[in-house]
Amino acid sequence: MDQKVDLNAPHSMGTTIIGVTYNGGVVLGADSRTSTGVYVANRASDKITQLTDNVYVCRSGSAADSQIVSDYVRYFLHQHTIQLGRPATVKVAANLVRLLSYNNKNFLETGLIVGGWDKYEGGQIFGVPLGGTIVQQPFAIGGSGSSYLYGFFDQAWKEGMTKDEAEA
Repeated sequence: MDQKVDLNAPHSMGTTIIGVTYNGGVVLGADSRTSTGVYVANRASDKITQLTDNVYVCRSGSAADSQIVSDYVRYFLHQHTIQLGRPATVKVAANLVRLLSYNNKNFLETGLIVGGWDKYEGGQIFGVPLGGTIVQQPFAIGGSGSSYLYGFFDQAWKEGMTKDEAEA
């Protein structure tokens, strides 16, 4: 059994990330496997990154690209908090992610979901797919595994869910 592997074939970076709003907050989730093609590089990676005390980002696509965007946004949000003397809102964090993603759209291969809670708008989810568009949604799904979940979320998500319902 001689199997040939095409080393020039595009690498599949399979990931599933989700963000769901509920009455009082958000729930974020991600798988934990980092792979390139059929090779699993890490079975226990963390694809949810803290940006501030109340804002997180779910990362999919190129791990290097998503990590550098997250690092820059975290730095800018820290500077924002120091200059204004108050924490940044979820919308500000999401717009920084959008700005970096859009301005570097020809170089980045990453899709992100920004989620968090602030005292002005409560729990919020923003999807920032490949290319740097920003979409505020009650729930967002990303990554190559997302196509399997859209039907489920269309049926299961409802306005005013409890935390337990959102986590289920």
